[in-house]
Amino acid sequence: MNLLPILTELLRSANVTRAASRLNLTQSTVSGSLRQLRDIFGDELLVQRGREMVLTERARRLVPEVERIMELAGRLFQIEQFDPLTAETRFRIATADYVSALVTSRLGATLQAQAPNVTLTLTPTPGTSAKELQQGSLDLIICPNLPSNWQACGISRDDPDFQHEIFMEDDLVAIQWKGHACCGTALKQNEYLDRPHAMYCRTDGHDTIEQEALTRLGLRQRTQFQVPYFTLLPQLVVGTDIIGLVPRSLALHYVQIFEIDIFKPPFELPTMNLVMIWARSRDEFPDLTWLRQMVRQASCAGATTGFSRNI
Repeated sequence: MNLLPILTELLRSANVTRAASRLNLTQSTVSGSLRQLRDIFGDELLVQRGREMVLTERARRLVPEVERIMELAGRLFQIEQFDPLTAETRFRIATADYVSALVTSRLGATLQAQAPNVTLTLTPTPGTSAKELQQGSLDLIICPNLPSNWQACGISRDDPDFQHEIFMEDDLVAIQWKGHACCGTALKQNEYLDRPHAMYCRTDGHDTIEQEALTRLGLRQRTQFQVPYFTLLPQLVVGTDIIGLVPRSLALHYVQIFEIDIFKPPFELPTMNLVMIWARSRDEFPDLTWLRQMVRQASCAGATTGFSRNI
C-alpha cells in the first residue's frame, strides 16, 4: 500500500526522475521502489526505449485501476465535506445511451459553472453489477424501473444493501420523418405495423418494452433495423418511411436537431420511469448526495424547457 503513490507517479510520468520530483523523494528511493514493484507484479513496468522509458503492456493495463484506487483513497479524507467548486472528484455513472445524451446536454454548463474540476464518466449499463456499487468503482446506476433492468444489474428492488429513487417519468412515443406523406395524420394500427420500423434492442438479450408490448398484444410489425442505441433512431427515420419508438424526453430533445414528427403509437405502452440506484453504505457521502441532486436537476430542466407531455 505504501508503494501505491510511487506506482501512480511512475505510471503517470514514465520517468523515475520526474516521479521523484513530484513526490519530493530522492531518485534512489524511487528507483528502489520500482525494483520492489517489479518483483510484486512480475513485470518490468518501465523499460528503456531509446533515450526514454515507456510503460510495458502490463503497466498500461494497470493505469486506470491504479488511478481509480488513488481517487477512492482520496475520498476517504474528503468525505466529511464536499465543495464542488474545488473538488477534483471523478464520478462514474452507468446508464442507457439516451440518458447519457440528455444528462450531458443538460449538465455540461452546470458542471463548468459549479464544479469545473469534477470529472463525470458515463458507461453503458450492460455489464454493471451490484459489486461495483458496493466497492465504489461505480457511483450510480440509472435505468428504467423494470424487473429486467434490475435483474441485468444483479440487484433486486428489496435488497437492503441498496437505495433507489424514481426521479423521472418517461414514456415511449413514435417518430417518423417530418417530410413523410403521413405526417400530421393519425395512423391506423395496420398502417403503423405495415411501415418499416427501426427498433432499439438490448445487448443483454432481454426483451425491450416495445418487444414485450407487441408480444403481449399479439402484434407483429415489419422491423427493418435493430440498433443497440436509442440515439440512432432519430437519424434513421429522416428521409425514409421508417418509424421508430423512442423515449419522449429523447424525441423532444432531437426534434430541435432533426426533422422528425412525434406521434402516439396506435397501441398502449407502459410508462418508463427512470430510477437511480446506489449503495446504502454510501448513502450519506456528501459528494454522492451532490451528484444525485445534479441528476435530479438535469431531469427537471427538461420540464422547464418546453418538454411537454401533451404530444
